[in-house]
Amino acid sequence: MLSDSDAGLNDGEEPNNVVERALKLFIRQRKNSLFSKTEYSASIASVLTSLMATCLYAGVNALDYLVALQEHRAEVFADPAAWLPWTYQANLVPP
Repeated sequence: MLSDSDAGLNDGEEPNNVVERALKLFIRQRKNSLFSKTEYSASIASVLTSLMATCLYAGVNALDYLVALQEHRAEVFADPAAWLPWTYQANLVPP
C-alpha cells in the first residue's frame, strides 16, 4: 500500500482526486487524437502525452528530460533503463 507521500498526497488531497486528474489527461488526449491527420501521428501524440505525465508525477521538467534524451541519444539506446525520467539526471555529464 502506498503512503500519502508516495501517492503525492502531501497537501492532504484525496486519493480519488489524484487518480481522476491523471485519467483526465489521457481522456483529453484520446479526444484530441480524433483530429490527428493520421493514426501514426495520433500514436506519437499519445506517447508524448504519456511521457509528459510521467515526468510530471516524477517531479521532472518534461522539456529538460526530452532535450536530454535527444542530446544523449546513443547512450539512451545503449541503456534505456538508465534514462527513465526519475534516473536520467544521474547520467548527465556536467558541462
